[in-house]
Amino acid sequence: MVNDAIRICLNENIVGRLKLRDRIYKEFQERYGVIPRFPYSVAEIAWSIVKKHRRWRRRPYARRLMFKMDSRNYSIICSILSLPFRKGERIFIPLEFGEYQRSFLMDTALKRGTVTITESSIVIAFSKENTTMNPSKSVGYDLNEKSIVGSDGARYDLTEVARLHTLYGVKRSSFFERHPHGKRIRKKFASSRREKARVGEVLHRVSSQILERAKTNNNAIVLERLSGIRYAHQKGNGESKQQRRRIAMWPFRQLQSCIDYKAKWAGVFVEYVSPSYTSKTCHACGTINRELKLTDRSWLCPQCGATLDRDLNAAINIERRGKIRCLGEVRPGARDKNEAMKGNETMVEALIPQAEIPKSSL
Repeated sequence: MVNDAIRICLNENIVGRLKLRDRIYKEFQERYGVIPRFPYSVAEIAWSIVKKHRRWRRRPYARRLMFKMDSRNYSIICSILSLPFRKGERIFIPLEFGEYQRSFLMDTALKRGTVTITESSIVIAFSKENTTMNPSKSVGYDLNEKSIVGSDGARYDLTEVARLHTLYGVKRSSFFERHPHGKRIRKKFASSRREKARVGEVLHRVSSQILERAKTNNNAIVLERLSGIRYAHQKGNGESKQQRRRIAMWPFRQLQSCIDYKAKWAGVFVEYVSPSYTSKTCHACGTINRELKLTDRSWLCPQCGATLDRDLNAAINIERRGKIRCLGEVRPGARDKNEAMKGNETMVEALIPQAEIPKSSL
């Protein structure tokens, strides 16, 4: 059904999920004999595939079987998922889950979202409304290849991520050397699910530690807006192949996403700021050291003579660029109240509607 919808979308040059839904609504009900809700789900999945592949200039095609249904059309009774199929017919699927997933199903404060069924799993999204309270302090975090450093001095080790990427990269290189002409095999083993799972485990652990610290100290979180960073490290820019590979596999956005959704779920405010010159600007006097190299992990400010740790200095500058006004915050070395609150012009007390938990796989 999804591939038929994609074919209709391409042949008739349909733009938009709603227009595609209106086009296939009656036709798919008659052709497949399904309930009216199915064309809605098919149109949503098909348009998301078309939109993604147009961005990457590929021919859209659904290669994996999947099914999606919103919360109004399914029910869970006694660990059995009930789904509508044809008129007067329903599909019943017994669910197997642990205590962690059970805690979400039994929590009456949570709202159930869409259910997505694939060949190997059933995923249910949950949401809730949260109110962010006024933080007592904001903390900036500088994210680099091997660590993430907070402006409060906290450091979180990410060397395990780099080690895993190197380990599986060496394994793939060795495998490709033994099969130099097997294009199908090379494509199949170009990425590793185990590698992604192990890297994801490290990122979830680090993000949970950051959120736990933020909740304990009532802190807001300020992160860099790292967009387009990989376009600056493409072939022909003078960097080595190994360095470009490390940057391409650096999961900075995945870590930021983990922090972001966990913060929304916990009611912790997150802000993104520009990353320009955060490492090269002295946080003591504001002087920009344009001669600073990437290999310089500490440097001496030519203006005020302060000795600066590159990562900690960047984290402090990131925190100061935030616009969150915090309760009872006094900056170190501030001479008066105005300087103490500098950079924190906006009071924040926002409602986060439908903050989503990571989708629970049952």
